[in-house]
Amino acid sequence: MKKIFSIFILISLVFACRSPKEKLLKQITELENSDSAFSIGQITDLYWAYASFVEKYPDDEHAPEFLFKAAQRSPILNKATEGITFFKKLVVNYPNSKFCEQALFSIAFSYENNLNDFVNARKFYDKFLLKYPNSELSEDAKLSINNLGKSDEDFLKSIHNDSIIN
Repeated sequence: MKKIFSIFILISLVFACRSPKEKLLKQITELENSDSAFSIGQITDLYWAYASFVEKYPDDEHAPEFLFKAAQRSPILNKATEGITFFKKLVVNYPNSKFCEQALFSIAFSYENNLNDFVNARKFYDKFLLKYPNSELSEDAKLSINNLGKSDEDFLKSIHNDSIIN
């Protein structure tokens, strides 16, 4: 009986001794794997878990990815400005991250589509094209620049007119 009790105490101590960082990573993993990944509550919880992790552990290898994921969820939560801030932070603080290309494009896209700020959208699409001229997203950036501020109807008309000309 003493042996079983000792094993139970040892197992309890192992689980209780997890660092706050490990606990937060576990929480994020559980949230990401949850069946209700598309509920607003779930998205909100993930957003805050990602943001909290990056704030507490900016030098961790997961920080760029979590910053990117928090930024992606921002517009869904009506936090487009915060999303842009997260994307900018990623580009500045983690310049070698595999997420930088998409983040820079997303800054421009968010200015255009979430904030209707066409001046900043143009500025960041231009930055994107300068930095990533051969990106798979470069044609999208060029198309967006050529159609900034157009209504969906005007955009469709221009595509239709271009297809007739070509």
